[in-house]
Amino acid sequence: MSNTSAELRALNSQDAAKLLYSNTIAGCSITLASSTVLAFGFSNPDIAGIKFFWWLVMLSILTARLLDGIYWQHKIRPRNDFDGDAAQRRFGVGCLATAVIWASLPLFTFNQVNLLEFSTMIIVLSSMAAGGQSVLAANARISISYALILLVPISLLGVISQEDYRVILGGLGLAFSIGLVFTYHKAVKFTLDSIHIKNMNMAMSEQLRQEKRQLDEVNQELNAAYDKLNAINNTLEEQVSKRTEKIAQLSYLDPLTQLMNRKAFTQTLGKLTARAAQSNSDLALLFIDLDGFKKINDTMGHQVGDSVLKEVTKRIGAFADKNKLGRWNGDEFLVALPYSDAQTAQAIASAIITSISQAIIINNNSVHLGATIGIAMCPEHSADAAELIQFADLVMCEQKNTSNRTPAIFSNELQQKVVDSQSILEGLQHATERRQLYLCYQPIISAKDSTSWSFEALLRWDFNGRLIGPDQFIPLAEKSGLIKEIGAWVLNRACMDASQWQYAHNAAVSVNVSIIQLMDDSFIRALDNALRSSGLDPERLHLEITESIFVDNKIKIKQQLEAIQARKIQVSIDDFGTGYSSLSQLQTLSVNQVKIDKSFIDNMDNNGEAIIRATLFIASELNCKTVAEGVESLAQAQALTAMGVDYLQGFYFAKPMRNEQLIQWQNPINDITCESLDVK
Repeated sequence: MSNTSAELRALNSQDAAKLLYSNTIAGCSITLASSTVLAFGFSNPDIAGIKFFWWLVMLSILTARLLDGIYWQHKIRPRNDFDGDAAQRRFGVGCLATAVIWASLPLFTFNQVNLLEFSTMIIVLSSMAAGGQSVLAANARISISYALILLVPISLLGVISQEDYRVILGGLGLAFSIGLVFTYHKAVKFTLDSIHIKNMNMAMSEQLRQEKRQLDEVNQELNAAYDKLNAINNTLEEQVSKRTEKIAQLSYLDPLTQLMNRKAFTQTLGKLTARAAQSNSDLALLFIDLDGFKKINDTMGHQVGDSVLKEVTKRIGAFADKNKLGRWNGDEFLVALPYSDAQTAQAIASAIITSISQAIIINNNSVHLGATIGIAMCPEHSADAAELIQFADLVMCEQKNTSNRTPAIFSNELQQKVVDSQSILEGLQHATERRQLYLCYQPIISAKDSTSWSFEALLRWDFNGRLIGPDQFIPLAEKSGLIKEIGAWVLNRACMDASQWQYAHNAAVSVNVSIIQLMDDSFIRALDNALRSSGLDPERLHLEITESIFVDNKIKIKQQLEAIQARKIQVSIDDFGTGYSSLSQLQTLSVNQVKIDKSFIDNMDNNGEAIIRATLFIASELNCKTVAEGVESLAQAQALTAMGVDYLQGFYFAKPMRNEQLIQWQNPINDITCESLDVK
């Protein structure tokens, strides 16, 4: 294959056309289904005729596209010399014609549709525009034009409308269309780059095959000569020498990467640290751990994983001599950098991360990895090789537990932090039996009548006179598995306290539930035990879950939430708007309340109010109550009440307090609009 630019461009254009046409049947089917729903899913006699005629036009366009796709598949695609640009233009005509037909429906029916039908239209068009990102990623003009034609007309109609909900939805549609332009641009660039790389690799592979054939011929001649030489010099001494060399390699080299293994590198590092100490010079040790390698092994197989490790070895080897590199374990590597200070070591480590993060092409598949690197310095931190490796490993593990992937250097503070964490973890294992854990309760106030609607149970820990914050001990409890035992204790204690509230016998108690608890098969049983032993009415128990649970096992989560709500226990989404939830997930999971995060309350003077109002609109559509967290002033309370928030919570009303303090706090709360409100 001749690797000229014209031939390469033609191949790229052909591959782009193949990608576009590969989704014709699926795209037409989805479009037909969606258009059928919009045409016949809503009963509106005034525009029934318009929608039917619109649907017939859409059906005609889709039929023509389907026939064109069949013709392409059977007549054009099998040829190797077809015009890729012409094929893309033909596909683009059909695709954009479909987009124009889509956009015409709201233009003809805008003034006759109600809230539900208009919302459905804009959601369907947004979904079609978003769905086209992967389907149309092979052509920038088609993909971006498709998205804009779908969303801009209906969004503009909404923005210039006199009805608030249409203005909001129209504004969201315009914002979404702008966002899509950027995402489409990135997707197109990624797709076209991938096509280009694939075709370049094919050309290079052909060249390599030719060179390999030549090399094989040379190797055959060399082998023949080597056999003759072997026959002459095949003495016992040579045999012993070769076997000794092989044993040495097996003892000191990693068989896959040909780097020093753990034993050999430790010995080599010992010599390097001794030399550094003698010359009074610095030496940096880098401990590298790959991010995402296990997923590659699990999904693509160990053969691909081995190829990835070989490529990573080459990339790391570009930054240090091979006799200063080692493979420590699995996807862990070590790099010794003599005569390197901390700043130089960090710069080299950052460059290694950047190199590893570049796409790795294995069997025409693009594989992506990351890396986390810890650094220890000799003699600053230690002159002992084993201890230096331990310190670098410690830094790497600490970085791995955070979202920060910047190379970090060992410090005594880090060592002390690890010691403190271990001490806290050991104490946490006995905190329940030693009665060091206790609950505080923070009221949640009804915005309508200023009564106590619920009290959120907040876990506290007095560790031998030292108060440990939940942000410090809850992650440790989750990592160690103690969260199940502690969570069961919290449920039992909160239900028992709430069952004995004489001053607020109708108020509910809200308990935060970890994702680890929720996913545990024994959680529902623990929930039943807490209700049974306390005698608390299930309707007075609310469970708060964080929005981030929606990225985990959705089927399992849905089953657990259905079992919870079957018991008449209400479910709240905590910190709503800061995680990964979507309208479809909220609708499927059917939660009872959403808690608006404090960050939006604090930012009400800027963009926070718009987000709060959007949340209220979503909650209203899904029949959910709303709770505003972090209310700290009368002005905030009044503004949120005016917006329509159902319940308020924050230091303005009361800080978290122990159960016995609630009796002192139980004085009726005045109307939040009253200037003389006494803040507890």
